[in-house]
Amino acid sequence: HFYLMVVCSNKFVKHGSKRPIPPSCFPMFPRSERQMPPPAAAADWSGVHQDILSRIFLSLACIGDRVRFSAVNQQWRGVALQNPPPLPWLLMPSTAGTSCHRIFGGFADPQPPLAGAVRGARFCGSSPGGWSVVVLHQWHGHALLNLRSGERVPLPDHVRVTLNGGRAPPNFNVIRCPIMVRAAAVSAPPPSAACVVAALTTGQTTMAFWRPGMDCWSPAPLGAPCDAQDLTYHDGCFWAVNPWEQLFCYKPEIAGADGALTVQHLVYQCCADQMTPPAPGEIVSRYLLPAASGEDLLMVKRFIDPARGGTRRFEVFRLEKQLGRTSWRLYKMEGQVLFVGRSCSKAFDTGRSGNPGYIYFLDDVYGGRPMSVLQQNEYPCTDMGGWSCSPDDEEIKRCLPWAHPSDSSPSIWYLH
Repeated sequence: HFYLMVVCSNKFVKHGSKRPIPPSCFPMFPRSERQMPPPAAAADWSGVHQDILSRIFLSLACIGDRVRFSAVNQQWRGVALQNPPPLPWLLMPSTAGTSCHRIFGGFADPQPPLAGAVRGARFCGSSPGGWSVVVLHQWHGHALLNLRSGERVPLPDHVRVTLNGGRAPPNFNVIRCPIMVRAAAVSAPPPSAACVVAALTTGQTTMAFWRPGMDCWSPAPLGAPCDAQDLTYHDGCFWAVNPWEQLFCYKPEIAGADGALTVQHLVYQCCADQMTPPAPGEIVSRYLLPAASGEDLLMVKRFIDPARGGTRRFEVFRLEKQLGRTSWRLYKMEGQVLFVGRSCSKAFDTGRSGNPGYIYFLDDVYGGRPMSVLQQNEYPCTDMGGWSCSPDDEEIKRCLPWAHPSDSSPSIWYLH
């Protein structure tokens, strides 16, 4: 409780009391001395030392708080731009040059530097730390590329395939076949001993694995996903999803003195609870990513109607495993912002648990089967933007920068 205490006949009078306070209770000062002092001038926050501001900014876990921090004044905005949060940057590659835009801070701000930018490369995925899987030439030249340092780790262009189930003579049961990667995920950055690359491919196999020291990709076990739409790494496993919501789980294991790579394989026939069917003419595309907490695996369904201008809406589901039953359960997206793209999706906690979530998406869906990404003469950059999970505001926002179609690669989220 707040009390206004007035000295009156050696007693305290509670604020709000109906008892009148006699004038004699006030000291007899001239009127000018009894006036309230002028309000204090607003504090000048522009003089705070930059190192202190940087510590304050980096301690803010909430994205919204960081946005408000950057809006205080020009000095604070400069500190925010010098200490970018882990939000991904929008990477738009082409033969003419690769442009990179900050989502946080505004698209008009100076573009972040890219140490390892490669013109004409096709980007197949991105992982934290600045690593991306790229194809440097049209049909060959796979590599792990770090856009922060410029470091490049060559990846094989062939996969080792066993014929006739391994029943042929030892010298004749293995052949090397060309491979084309269309999407890829990384478990840990090189040169970590835990580094494994998983890729959705075309050719003699639809999925393959590689780790440092291997001269060829290793095909996935029998039952590899056909027409898988996306791939991610979560909880020690690689996960892929196909158009029927089947979930394929691959757990890599490195054993022996030679570091041999083996892969355990599981297929989940997921029940589809509370899913709405697509409207006539709609295309459905799917993305996989861990939730911001890291605990749940999410599937984002994107509904696209080419006749009505592109993306119309989204649905988000959480993988639930209970009593031997695996299902996709409708996920209430609150307090998170999702950036979805092929093998480059990422979720972030906004610190506002009760607020509707938000999804940023890229133009990376093409007609036909998922491998049609390899058959494009150009990659449009028009069907991209944002979508609020609020039922009161589900309109698609075209809030990402426009660009001419790329002649080399779809846009991706660069997880720096």
